[in-house]
Amino acid sequence: MDKQDQFSLSERRLRLLGPGMRQFYDFPFHPVSGQGVWLVDGEGKRYLDAYNNVPHVGHCNGVVVEALSRQAAALNTNTRYLHETILDYAERLLATMPPGLDTCMFVCTGTEANDLAWRLARAYTGNDGAIATRHAYHGNSTFVSALDCSTRTPERPNHWLATVPAPPDGTSPGQDADAYAGNFDAAIAALATHGHRPAAFYMDSLFATDGLDLPASGYLDEALRRLRAVGGLCVADEVQPGLGRTGTAMWGFQNFGIVPDIVTTGKPMGNGHPLAVLVTRREIVDAFFAGDRYFNTFGGNPVSAAVGLAVLDVLEHEKLSDNARVVGSYLKDGLGKLAADSGAIGAVKGAGLFLGVAIVDPVSGQPDAGRARRIINEMCRRGVLIGLTGPASNLLKIRPPMVFARSDADFLIDTLDAVLKAG
Repeated sequence: MDKQDQFSLSERRLRLLGPGMRQFYDFPFHPVSGQGVWLVDGEGKRYLDAYNNVPHVGHCNGVVVEALSRQAAALNTNTRYLHETILDYAERLLATMPPGLDTCMFVCTGTEANDLAWRLARAYTGNDGAIATRHAYHGNSTFVSALDCSTRTPERPNHWLATVPAPPDGTSPGQDADAYAGNFDAAIAALATHGHRPAAFYMDSLFATDGLDLPASGYLDEALRRLRAVGGLCVADEVQPGLGRTGTAMWGFQNFGIVPDIVTTGKPMGNGHPLAVLVTRREIVDAFFAGDRYFNTFGGNPVSAAVGLAVLDVLEHEKLSDNARVVGSYLKDGLGKLAADSGAIGAVKGAGLFLGVAIVDPVSGQPDAGRARRIINEMCRRGVLIGLTGPASNLLKIRPPMVFARSDADFLIDTLDAVLKAG
C-alpha cells in the first residue's frame, strides 16, 4: 500500500470512527503483519516495536497461536460449564501469587478487572471512597475512567475520590516513609469531609503515568497500614508491570515488599487475546457474592485459558523475566550514556523492559513535551516505535515485547542517538 492509499485509509477511518479515535503518530502508520518484536507496514518496511506491551511474548508467537488454534478448533463456550483448562490456568496463576491470594475471577480486559475490583472492595469494606495517585490511569469504564486523575477537571469533581502523589524514586536521597504516609492521612480526611471512607487505593505497580518513579522495598508499608486502619483495600494494577516485565519479580508489587488485597491484570496475559484476571482472597469474593452476582460470558473461556497457559509456558521456557532484567539493564545503561551526552535527556527511569527517557529543554531543564512528541514521530519514521507517558507528557515510553534482544536495544539506542543529534 503506497502513501496515498494510507492517507485514503486515514480519511475512511475518520469518516467511520470519528475524530475522537486518533492515530498515535502524526502521520499514517499502517502495520499489516508482525513477528516477535517486529512489525511490517503495507509497503514492506520493518519497524522495531519497543512500545507494545500487549503482545507480551512477541507478536504472533507460534506457541500462543498454536494453542489458540487448537482449542478454538475443539470448543469455545461460556464459563457456566465445566472445563479443565480454566482450572489448570487458575492453579498455575495462583502459584505465582503470595499466600492468601487464592481466588481468581476471570474477565476480558484490565478495565473490567479494575471495575470489578471496585465492586468487591465496596462489598467487603462497606465503604464507598477511592484513593488513586494524582496522574493515575486504570482503564476506560465509567467508574475506572473517573480515576484518570490527570485529565479530571475542577468542573467535574468526584467527592468520593481523593488523590495522593506517587511515591518518590527509591534512589532519591532523604526519603521519609512516614512523611509520605501523611498523604494518605490527608486523602482519608478529604474523603471524610464529604461523608466517605476509602474502600480501595488503586496503584499501578510501576506508577507509569505518574512518571515511572519506583519506591524502595518497604517504603509503602506505613501508607498501606494507615489505609487498612480505616478499612481500605490495596488494589495492585499489574496490567503493565506484571508477568515479569520488571525483570526482578513476576509481579510489580513484589518489588515493594507488599501483598495487595486485590491484583488486577489485563490483555498481556493473553498476548493480546482478550484475557484478564482478578486475583484476591476468598473472604473478599464471598463478601461480594453474599449480596451481589457477577457473570462474564467469555471471561476465562476455554480458548482464553489455553492462550493464558501458553503465555506462561513461553515465559518460563524462554526465561523471559531474566531476559527483561539482562536486556533491560543493558538498554538502560545505553540510554544513560546518551543522557550524559545530550542536554535534552533529563533522566532515564524504570526497570526491566519498561523504561522512560525524560525529554527536557537543554537550557531550562524543564519538561519539553513538544520535543518529546517530535522525537517519537521521527523514531517511527526511522523504524522504531516508542510512546509517551508521564504527567508532563515528556517521558519517552519504552515498553517492548519481552523477547526484546540486545541487538534490538542497540538499534533503538543508535536510532535515538541519531534523532537527538539531528535536533
